[in-house]
Amino acid sequence: MKKHRLIARAALAALTLLTVSACNQKAKTEKPSDKPPATVAPLAFANKNADAEVTLTLPEPIKLFPDLHTRLYTEGEKDLKAFMADAHKARTDQATDGIDVPAYYKSVNWRIAAQSPRLLSLFAELEVYEGGAHPNSVFDVRLWDKSKKELINTAKLFATGADMKALDAYVCHQVEVERSKRLHEPTTQAASGFACPKFADSRLILIPSTVTGKIGAIDALYAPYEVGPYAEGSYEIRVPQSQLQGLVNPDFADQFAGEAIKDNALPDPVDAPTH
Repeated sequence: MKKHRLIARAALAALTLLTVSACNQKAKTEKPSDKPPATVAPLAFANKNADAEVTLTLPEPIKLFPDLHTRLYTEGEKDLKAFMADAHKARTDQATDGIDVPAYYKSVNWRIAAQSPRLLSLFAELEVYEGGAHPNSVFDVRLWDKSKKELINTAKLFATGADMKALDAYVCHQVEVERSKRLHEPTTQAASGFACPKFADSRLILIPSTVTGKIGAIDALYAPYEVGPYAEGSYEIRVPQSQLQGLVNPDFADQFAGEAIKDNALPDPVDAPTH
């Protein structure tokens, strides 16, 4: 009997040793996954009925930031569903009044503008039609603090109490320069009837630098009607590092270096009509 017990114990010990060895070997051979964290939220949402059509798209790399991904998708889906409900009510009222209005639509297309070790800058181009002669285009922006996993206001890119007067004047002049190019004649912001924008209050995006992993400039995106008439289209005004000296929040100063890449976030503008 004792002999049988000794044999059983020896067999159990051998089996345990083999199991531990196999687990250790598996741990050595397995490599860390290079795949982004799994997220529940999709990259797109779309819906369509007789009253409205809506679409939401998110960039593939957003999967690397699950909290932000889920937030943008959830908020976007909720907004588009509300838009469809409003469209149904509005078109029902219009039909009652004998007014025939085409179906409404809204598209939201998010893109990543740039990122640094700490910051991720995104912007969305929204095209909206709610009746009328033409659709409207607007912009939305988000700035994500990777270290804190939270959204921050783009105005926080600038130091508290920073004197923005010279920068605002620079931006206004750049709007005038761009408008003059589109109209093929010199013009001023005052002549347009639109006020000069305040840069810190504008929709701002970060622009990649020639130095890898750094930010080279800050661009302001202005939709039609924000700094000029609808016919002039959108404006993208770039502020290089030379104009940001002493204005950047010290908490983010180490994220900026080098010069901006040449490409704009938006497509090249078309000439505005001269009539």
